Amino acid sequence: MDTVDASERTVVAAFGDGRLIGVDLRTGKLLWRVDIQHAKGYRTTALVGGQALTEAPGAVRAFAERDGRSLWTAKTPKSCPDGLLITAYALPGHLSIVPLACNVTNPDRGTYNLLLGIDNRTGKVLWQHTAAPKLMIRGGEHTLVIPDEDHPPAVQLLDVNRQGATARALTAADAWDAVAAGGGILLSAIDPDDRSEEDHDTLLRAYGTRDGHLAWQLRAPTGQEYGFPEIADGRVYVVRQPFLTRRDTGRRIRAGPPRPRLGHRAPPPHPATAGHDRSGREQATRRT
Repeated sequence: MDTVDASERTVVAAFGDGRLIGVDLRTGKLLWRVDIQHAKGYRTTALVGGQALTEAPGAVRAFAERDGRSLWTAKTPKSCPDGLLITAYALPGHLSIVPLACNVTNPDRGTYNLLLGIDNRTGKVLWQHTAAPKLMIRGGEHTLVIPDEDHPPAVQLLDVNRQGATARALTAADAWDAVAAGGGILLSAIDPDDRSEEDHDTLLRAYGTRDGHLAWQLRAPTGQEYGFPEIADGRVYVVRQPFLTRRDTGRRIRAGPPRPRLGHRAPPPHPATAGHDRSGREQATRRT
């Protein structure tokens, strides 16, 4: 099994031999299986809007989440015959946003990143946006937030709809590591005092996705770091956890699993111990 994605009801897994399967999340029962011809090697899948997306030779294909029916096939450009699906987003207006890494298995053709806007009823490619970075996060109903590869201190906002994608620049702080977005806020977690190989997120910064301005920042107390933040109901929920010390070396180690980077599937968050509203003010605390 190469990659897996899940919704509240279904787990979908992609295999290197071309198989794509759907499994009931609660019972473990196999719901469906399809074999995609000529789709060999490392493969990925994304489950969004009731559709399981995966790559196929020269195309992106979508299958129904619960029964595996083939829903649509979107052709990729001739310059991208073996695109690797990075993730997918289902937007209002029957629009799916699909970022691809092109020609990763055949770099002699020239690797590049491609963003497709697809009608998720028919599979029609409405537009394509080249030079889209591999790493991105959804910042709003019609907004993607991506690091600017040419200017690392900057972050770019990409407004997307059925007509196309329009980029606008957003200048951020001197460090960029997005961990969550929602409600018009983008959260970046960094370690401004990093002097070791370990990664300790001691500073949360919140940026507004409308204008890109810093809305607030919150530093953890001495000796503590932040876990995985979640945004819900206009609040940020996040754990503050202590550094651990490895007695035999005296080095600090991270409490819990490593935090996923932008664009990767995240494991379930730690239970929230503190809630902050969009101004960064702490609202409530509970012990777990």
